[in-house]
Amino acid sequence: MGREQPIARQKHDAMDVAAVWPSSATFAPLPVWDLEPVKDPKEFQATPAAPDVPAAVGGLIAASYAGLIAALAVATAGSGQSIFVIVVSALFVLTFFTVPRIMFAVERHSGVRASFDEFLRNGVNTFTGHNGGRAVLVQMLIIPIALTLGVLAMGVAIATVS
Repeated sequence: MGREQPIARQKHDAMDVAAVWPSSATFAPLPVWDLEPVKDPKEFQATPAAPDVPAAVGGLIAASYAGLIAALAVATAGSGQSIFVIVVSALFVLTFFTVPRIMFAVERHSGVRASFDEFLRNGVNTFTGHNGGRAVLVQMLIIPIALTLGVLAMGVAIATVS
């Protein structure tokens, strides 16, 4: 125990920041806020979140996640702990769909949403370009459906082993 020695301080422990800071480094000035009064209050109204996506697509997504929770309940419900986890997961899924539903309810309505057939025919314009309706639907549904099939496969595997 008596072998501890104090750490010797070396010359390079304290370093001058100016010696390592590049001389060409500059900071951008802070933006100047526009303090003029707003003349048109419509400038601050929200735009529709998904005007070209019909409500039926949201229903399909909700149904696929409900199927996932049902598959979890069928495949893993057996103990109190698994039921607790399934209930918590169901509450998260409920929240996952309730918040957007509230946001869609309070947004400004700019007209009639596209029908499901128009959605499949016309597709959706996104930031990265145009996507066909079927491709968009596959992108929205692939994860919950793949998870549901995986959970059902695990349930079958557990049932055959037991």
